[in-house]
This record gives sequence, structure tokens and C-alpha cells, in this order.
Amino acid sequence: MAKAKKKAAKAKGGSKKPTASATPPAQPIKRIRTAKGRRPYFFDDPNIDKLLAMIMALTGEVSVIRERLDTHERLAEKKQAPTSKNIEAYKPSESVDQWRVQWRAEYIARILRIVTDELERIKMQEKDDDYDKIVDEVSK
Repeated sequence: MAKAKKKAAKAKGGSKKPTASATPPAQPIKRIRTAKGRRPYFFDDPNIDKLLAMIMALTGEVSVIRERLDTHERLAEKKQAPTSKNIEAYKPSESVDQWRVQWRAEYIARILRIVTDELERIKMQEKDDDYDKIVDEVSK
């Protein structure tokens, strides 16, 4: 009777013993996330937005290259070979990390200077317009 139950359990897939032919659990599938809907535009001409997106993508790539070059230089100072393993294993110190953060912020500010200057000019114009409206209201 006990043998019959074991055979029935095996037939139903209820065996708790792993078998050699059992397949390993499947790896979870990673989905690539993409934005839904229309792309937002910030400038009057959508081509300017596209150009800015390309420039920002290149800016990111140059920033990564700069950090990897910095890693090469720091490994050379330590007399370590700049192998892929050493580069990937490199952990910057707190001061090096702060220096990189500051360099990155200054770099992005240089890239976006013309955009931020234009934004500041627009803000100043709005303040001037508000001031002119207030003067007009008070002088009535």
C-alpha cells in the first residue's frame, strides 16, 4: 500500500527528491523600461530638444570616460596594472569621490551654461515685467 502511494505521488510530480534531469529554476526575465506616451518638448522646435538629448547623452559618456581615466591614473600612482579587473574593483576614497562629484557638477554646468544663462535672462525679464506692472498700478 505504501509503495502504491509513492508511485501515485511520483506520477503527480509530488516527489520531494530532486532528480538529475530536473531543470534549474528559470532566471527572471528583465524587462527594459520605456516611457509611454508622447515625448515632452521644452523648446519651440522639437529638433532642438532632440539635439539637446544627444548632447546630454554624449556628456554622460564623456563623464564616464573621464572617471575611468582618473581610475587609470590613480592605479598607476599605486603601481597597479590598469586591468579590467583592477579598474572594476577600484573603490574611490571619500575625498576622491567628492572631487569627482565636484568635477561632474562643474562639467555639466559648463555644458549647460548657455541654457542656464537663457533661463536666468527669462527670469530677470519676468521680474522686470512684474516690477513695471507694479509701478503702473501704483501710479494710477
